[in-house]
Amino acid sequence: MIRRIIQIDQEKCNGCGACAEACHEGAITMVDGKARLMRDDYCDGLGDCLPACPTGAITFAEREAAAYDERAVMENKQRKMRKEGMTLPCGCPGSQSRNIQRQGAPAVETPQAQQTSRLSQWPVQIKLVPVNAPYFGGARLLIAADCTAYAYAAFHERFIK
Repeated sequence: MIRRIIQIDQEKCNGCGACAEACHEGAITMVDGKARLMRDDYCDGLGDCLPACPTGAITFAEREAAAYDERAVMENKQRKMRKEGMTLPCGCPGSQSRNIQRQGAPAVETPQAQQTSRLSQWPVQIKLVPVNAPYFGGARLLIAADCTAYAYAAFHERFIK
């Protein structure tokens, strides 16, 4: 099939490996100090690797290529994790709904005191949250961007509390 897929200019590649790190599918690996697209069916064609490349060695091409195979990508990721000794025996940890019990926050928090997280449930990404999670019973729901807690220092104190 003809589809959009990346191509790597070996002359421009400086071998930094940034593209291989950015490729969530594992389609790019380093071979002899250069980036190489290992399998067409691992490349989803979204191009997360393009902005990571400091030399502009990666571009898109419309060409004959095997269709993207998500199942093959997931199997490859699991193989790599087992090889590196990392396992997820119960699947994605974000899929396990749970309540987090904490000690009460100090009555008076000073700027010098270490702030205590107010997070009381997991997961926090709405796409992972099961709609029947027990912590939704009578709850007021706050939807915020992933980076909010980093960008707004008092996020937990002001909104999670």
